[in-house]
Amino acid sequence: MRSAYLYSIVTLSALAAVARGAVLESRATGGYVQNPSGSASFTMYSGCGSPACGKTASGFTAAISQLAFGSAPGLGAGDACGRCFALTGSADPYSPAYTGPFHTVVVKVTDLCPAQGNQQWCGQTTANQNNSFNKPVHFDLCEDTGASNAFFPSGHGALTGTFTEVSCSQWSGSDGGTLWNGACLSGESAGLWPSAVGCGNQGTAPN
Repeated sequence: MRSAYLYSIVTLSALAAVARGAVLESRATGGYVQNPSGSASFTMYSGCGSPACGKTASGFTAAISQLAFGSAPGLGAGDACGRCFALTGSADPYSPAYTGPFHTVVVKVTDLCPAQGNQQWCGQTTANQNNSFNKPVHFDLCEDTGASNAFFPSGHGALTGTFTEVSCSQWSGSDGGTLWNGACLSGESAGLWPSAVGCGNQGTAPN
């Protein structure tokens, strides 16, 4: 009986190790670069009603650059979908003399900023992981949900600063309905990057 018990313990431990390995493997799928904090650039956009994650939200939302989003246009939700981030501005790249005031907001990622057609801000690739402003991640804040109005100082529509992934308990808002099959915002209930997987990544990162 004892040997059988020990065998069960070993087997369960092995299965747990395999499960952990599967999570780590999934995290790295496609070569995407997904960090819980760092420097970033920020702009704003309107027309946020059909986000790439497949669900809208009533609170502050944003699109994130493709290398961090975890999917390509047309492939569905990436692992960034549903994750929440605290964004803090610290400079205007077009007005270096501007010293603030700057603001911090918490947004939920619901959309993709594709590399193609947005090279200046969202053109990060596996070969060149920074955009034109030397930032590895870009957030495009949704005007429709009020995120951009809360974040950008009057007269300033582009900023650089920092981002930190946070629990979505810090985000104020609610999710909308499913727009199509494959919609996913599971990042809102997953653990934080880099260890936890929510929606998972699709395809391969831009190179």
